[in-house]
Parts: sequence; C-alpha cells; structure tokens
Amino acid sequence: MASKFNHKRGDSVYWPVTYTPPVGGLANLLGFTVSSEIKDSNGDRHELTAVLDGTGLIITVTATGEQTEDWAIGVAGWDVRYQLTDLTKHTLTLEFTVVEQITLD
Repeated sequence: MASKFNHKRGDSVYWPVTYTPPVGGLANLLGFTVSSEIKDSNGDRHELTAVLDGTGLIITVTATGEQTEDWAIGVAGWDVRYQLTDLTKHTLTLEFTVVEQITLD
C-alpha cells in the first residue's frame, strides 16, 4: 500500500481520482463502470459513490459524513475498480488512517 493520509471519521469524502492514460493504452475510461470501497481496520468493507466524468479521465469518489461514522478507527485501505465487460482493473490500494472526531454535535 502507498500514499498515507488521515481521514476524520464522520467527515464527508470528496476524493477526485485522475486517470492518466498509459503510452499505448486506453485514452480514457468512457464506457467503463466505476466503483470504490474502503476496507476499515476491522476488515469491514464500505461502499463509496464513484462517478466518472464526461471526459472519462476523472473519477469522483464521495461519501457522506453519516456514511463515514461507521468506519473503524485505525488503518484502512481504499481503491477504485473500473470495469468494461470482461476487462477489470483496479487502482493502487491507498492506505490511510481513520481518526476519531473530537467535536460532536
């Protein structure tokens, strides 16, 4: 895993992911289905909303603060899957730490 960062449990998520076309590879991801999940420190998976933009180059991953309240505190992993018929690919898995929120309602 790579790219360590922190995310405060209970905060909303807005993580844009840019697809950089490889030399000789796909120019964009138009037509692909995209999805994303995190796997928290308890091993529980949490689905995120993933939307591909009209250029096929930016996937925006989001979750509400209510959705992230259930994430276990500790080290988690996150990736994005993009799929077209029989072709399935994933981004690198990014490791991040879910940290506790201090100020509550």
